[in-house]
Amino acid sequence: MLTLSDGSKVIVSGAQVAGGLIAVRYPTTGRVSVAASAGDYVYPSDVRMNAQGNLLYVKAPGIAAGIWQETWLFEYDLRTERLVTRQQVVDDALPAECPEPRLVIEPKSFVSR
Repeated sequence: MLTLSDGSKVIVSGAQVAGGLIAVRYPTTGRVSVAASAGDYVYPSDVRMNAQGNLLYVKAPGIAAGIWQETWLFEYDLRTERLVTRQQVVDDALPAECPEPRLVIEPKSFVSR
């Protein structure tokens, strides 16, 4: 569970698997939003939060359509519950992925496809 700057809480969940996505649950309203969904064979691999701006960043690299290498960067506003940016980027231009901790906040996906 993450705490936003206004004191409200969110639960971030996801999986680094085919068709994987990052979802955000808002416990006070029960609302669930998809923060990042890059598509088949492009998996979310790194999730970071800018606590001051209540922004969630998701890196998703992979082999799109099983053919070409792609890396996507998502910026999601946790307070307004909306995707701000989804942009294809050069993988080497991003900082190294966080090695630890890799927390499992919620073991099962709660977003229906």
